[in-house]
Amino acid sequence: MKNIREFYKLHLAQRCQTIALLAGVMALGCGSAFAQSTGNATINVTGTITGATCTLSTSNVTIPLGTVDKSTFTGVGSFSPWVNGSLVSGGCDASLVSMTFTAPANSTNPHLFAVTGGAAGVGIELFQLNGFIAIPNSSTPVPFTPQAAGGLYTFSARYVQSDLNITTGPADATITVLITYT
Repeated sequence: MKNIREFYKLHLAQRCQTIALLAGVMALGCGSAFAQSTGNATINVTGTITGATCTLSTSNVTIPLGTVDKSTFTGVGSFSPWVNGSLVSGGCDASLVSMTFTAPANSTNPHLFAVTGGAAGVGIELFQLNGFIAIPNSSTPVPFTPQAAGGLYTFSARYVQSDLNITTGPADATITVLITYT
């Protein structure tokens, strides 16, 4: 019987050691869960939100209509040949570009831009190659397909006879273009 008692004592002692060992491991695990903060950290988040942007590489364009003989015009509505000119895109990530055109209108035909410099009886018609005519001071914009850098926003211009009588001389116009994009 003595051997059995010693066996149970030894076995009980080993169980107590195992339980104590497990309790210690659990205490270590729980201790790290309740650890106190020892420092602070800061996270700085920076950035910028932008919308679509469009720029031009050229801000001034000259469309040289050249010297046109008065005999080219045969009556009101007759015209000179078209001459092209382009604004060069600096890049555009918008989905739509629109332009409006501001300059004095021809006194006889408000769909033409007035000329300055001495000539009379003609106006300038400005045409966008997709089929839209730019009307002076119109609140209705002319739509354009957005162009990547180096792409062209192309126009054509020509003289159109607006009066029965034509006076010769320089026939220029300065047109301000307002570009909007979305």
